[in-house]
Amino acid sequence: MNWLAPRRRRIIARRELATLASLTGVDHRSEWAPGLLAEVDQHAAAVRDILIHSHHGLGPVELADYARGVEDVARDRGWQPGTNDWVSLRLAGVCLLAMTDGVMASIADGDAALS
Repeated sequence: MNWLAPRRRRIIARRELATLASLTGVDHRSEWAPGLLAEVDQHAAAVRDILIHSHHGLGPVELADYARGVEDVARDRGWQPGTNDWVSLRLAGVCLLAMTDGVMASIADGDAALS
């Protein structure tokens, strides 16, 4: 039954990312001002580069792990969700990656992962 563990992790990660997308408002990104969308896109590109260069994938498990780490450190320092600060923009960038084809991107995909 060990083959269930990776599948279960993906399911849990997808749920976490969906919750985070709702929290950050990414699911309503069509209503965002162009400048805000550009900022979030830059954060998505940075997250993609960090994960690729550290030899991690861009699947839901890796994205959820990254988001959880950012959120944990931020909360330890008193961060609260609901503002357009660096942490919120970074988490929105993770969600943007998760909602695009970037989730399955490989190193060879480069910038095409976000197009």
